[in-house]
Amino acid sequence: MTSAIRVLALGLMLSAISLVAGCTLSATGAQAQTTYRLLAVPLVVSAANVRPVVIRLLAVGAAPGLGGTAMLYSAQPGQIEPYRDSRWVAPPADLIRAAIAQTLSRQSWVSAVEQATPLAPADWTLHCDLVRLDHDVFAGHGVVHLDLTCQIVQASPRRVFAHWHVDGQQVLAVNDALHYAQAAQSLLQRAVAQIVTEVARAAGHDVAS
Repeated sequence: MTSAIRVLALGLMLSAISLVAGCTLSATGAQAQTTYRLLAVPLVVSAANVRPVVIRLLAVGAAPGLGGTAMLYSAQPGQIEPYRDSRWVAPPADLIRAAIAQTLSRQSWVSAVEQATPLAPADWTLHCDLVRLDHDVFAGHGVVHLDLTCQIVQASPRRVFAHWHVDGQQVLAVNDALHYAQAAQSLLQRAVAQIVTEVARAAGHDVAS
């Protein structure tokens, strides 16, 4: 083997070793991500003498900054940052919509919850906007905020029957992503309970009128 060939072979061998080492470092050096989700609420709201209704559930709108999967916290007033190693499994607005849909579907007075292509005329249309979901840690203790605005629209006559604001807060004993997710779930449970109660009230009013 000539000297030139030996040098080339040695260079190729060193390049191959460098590539393997680089791949190993990138695989082990990256921090593992922990994902969290928001679940449906095991809740049943009674609505006596209400005929089964079809609810059209529109996509939950998201305020600027809430369209991704980042779990947001605020260490200083007016500043929002994402947790580095934790995130939601899907955008929070999508998780909240799924939780509302599943909880409504459990109600005996709801015959269907439509989210995509309408299969039948809806009696009521429900729309919510996610205004805030974050974790404040700058006040000496942690506080999780979940703010939603919702409205329920009657199909006939066409009108906004009710509009309400859910402003939930929960103080944390520990400031980390796990307790943030647990508090968000607790706040969501209260919010969904209020949403289902408002829809039941609307459906009952429809029958009474």
